[in-house]
Amino acid sequence: MKEKSLSIHMMLPGFLFAVTLFICAPAGVYHADAGGFWFSFGDLLPYLFFFTAAAFVLITVLSCILPRKVSGVFRAGVYACSFLFWLQGTVLGQLSGVLNAVLWTAVIILFIVLAILLKDKFRRIVETAACILLVAQIVTAGYLYFKNQESQPEEPRFLSQKDELVLSSEANTVVFVPEAFDGQLMKQLLEKYPEETAGILPDFTFYPDTTGGVAGAKYAIPYLLTGKTNIAKQSYEEYISKEFNASPLIQELSGGKYSTGIYTSGQYVDLTRDDVIDNAEKGIPKASSAYELTKQFMKLTASRIVPAQMESLFRTYSGEFEKLKNSGNNEPYGIDDAALYQRLTGEGIAATVLINKPSFRFYHMSGVSEPYTLNRNLEHVPDGTGTEEEQALGTLRIIAEYMEQLKKRDIYDRTTVIVMADCGSPDHSDLGHCPLLMIKLPGMDHPFEISDIPLSYASMPEYLAEVLRNGPVLPDQWQQTGIRYFYDQSEENGVLNLKEYVNPGPGTEQKLAATGIVYHGDTARKTRKYTLDTELFFDARATAEDYQVSGFYEHEDGFTWTCGNDAEMLFELPEEPGDLEMVLRYRTFNGLQSVGVWANEKLVDIYYADGEMEELVIIPKGTVTGTQLRIRLELPDARSPAETGEGKDTRILALAMQSLVIREAELE
Repeated sequence: MKEKSLSIHMMLPGFLFAVTLFICAPAGVYHADAGGFWFSFGDLLPYLFFFTAAAFVLITVLSCILPRKVSGVFRAGVYACSFLFWLQGTVLGQLSGVLNAVLWTAVIILFIVLAILLKDKFRRIVETAACILLVAQIVTAGYLYFKNQESQPEEPRFLSQKDELVLSSEANTVVFVPEAFDGQLMKQLLEKYPEETAGILPDFTFYPDTTGGVAGAKYAIPYLLTGKTNIAKQSYEEYISKEFNASPLIQELSGGKYSTGIYTSGQYVDLTRDDVIDNAEKGIPKASSAYELTKQFMKLTASRIVPAQMESLFRTYSGEFEKLKNSGNNEPYGIDDAALYQRLTGEGIAATVLINKPSFRFYHMSGVSEPYTLNRNLEHVPDGTGTEEEQALGTLRIIAEYMEQLKKRDIYDRTTVIVMADCGSPDHSDLGHCPLLMIKLPGMDHPFEISDIPLSYASMPEYLAEVLRNGPVLPDQWQQTGIRYFYDQSEENGVLNLKEYVNPGPGTEQKLAATGIVYHGDTARKTRKYTLDTELFFDARATAEDYQVSGFYEHEDGFTWTCGNDAEMLFELPEEPGDLEMVLRYRTFNGLQSVGVWANEKLVDIYYADGEMEELVIIPKGTVTGTQLRIRLELPDARSPAETGEGKDTRILALAMQSLVIREAELE
């Protein structure tokens, strides 16, 4: 029977495609990290509905006017893309690029072939599946929307530009936070462009041996203000509130003693603390262009649901959203370095300064984060043509201009200026753990200099509080010669992970060691539940990683090195066990290694390992009381390749772990 020119068969493909692409996919992306956006989802809806209607009409018209056979193939392709958009956003994001491309190609071809061969039968099947997918997506999107509405604060707040360039005639503490500016990059710039780095920044001291807090602005910015990250079983908002209250810096700023302006995205601070933050305003930020805001958000959405090879075409970053905030003294602050430079060179630091009240200013800058859209003169360049070095030199130019403004207002010698990047870059330091840190103290008069003392961002809130109280304070007493913690922020299937690492000691080119602890989303991920006879692997499968507590580096090609003289794992068993046996497979570093095996702090075995090994260790009944089994490998002969003359690697190695299994012992 011939189909009517306009029927449900013609309309359903376009409806599924349009709703999936322009309503449900954006809703999923937004509500997966609603706290990460300054705007509401409702701000996007007018244009999302417009795009939905336009896509629906276009696809439906094409379905009707194309020749019947061509129309059938076209609709099959539309159905295939709709299903793949949904699948990519929920499942396929973890596939490698090649597999991802193969799957997309295979599914589209399969849909078209089945549409040609099976015709009406395929149409009935795919239309039923489309209706099910539509209902599931709409219900999920509705649930997320209403859940997010329930969690919204009763009285929305935001950070404004209020008093951004107003300083005190008495004393000032100014902190610049450029994103992704690595300390190792600064060393390169000093060698290559001495006049545009050290030459324009006299009186600053550069501290290249600095370990940051967290990679990724969502946790890095709060870490600068609190010295803590979210390692408790609590939401991000609870973490912000709790650590703000406990921060020595925030405690010093409270009580109205200072004029305080924190210029960043409101999600990174406790906006209820208007006793601390003078530029915390009540109300809802508005976008300067709802169309541009929706367009940028659709680019972000597309990067999550298109094939992996196309992701770079739709790449966007948080700064693009920040630029779309309305400008003005009491309007939302937007992180836009070019606009900040224009205000600085135009209006300048206010001639009328605050009287008898010290000020604290915290400027979050886009810095050296991609894409590189500025040159050294803070002029915009086309996307894809900018460079990291040019944008970094532009960042330093803003700071140098600020210094000149301080001199013009005769407050340079009453101002402490600290440049502390939120984190470094993996292109320059391991995981980007080495951020740029430079300090200019009041009354100092010396050429740009470099200090090799080791520092950690964990101490910076306490140091900043001391600077506020006592003015020119050197950071020397906060140096750390022991281990320094660092957290790498990553996302898997829309869930945020904070992986813990340690910097083992002083030095600017250190390889970090994973402690094995990962904080998952807003709570600790580790359940450590273990079923006997399950073989765990230390290779790319990383199934042993959940049970690692400390003493392991990142997994490599087929193994994971132990780190230092102890490696510890923790297992939660379903019930108190009898006699157990543990089988370890590994190879040793540098020949003979002594291995002591401790189970729940009882020494159960000690032996010597050499080369490729498979060792069976008996854990007697009674060693485990309860269901928790803690295994510790004592490795007194661990050494580094640098120490043994086998290379420059400074990591302390003993065993290259390959696999482990714990099972009931077969005792005679």
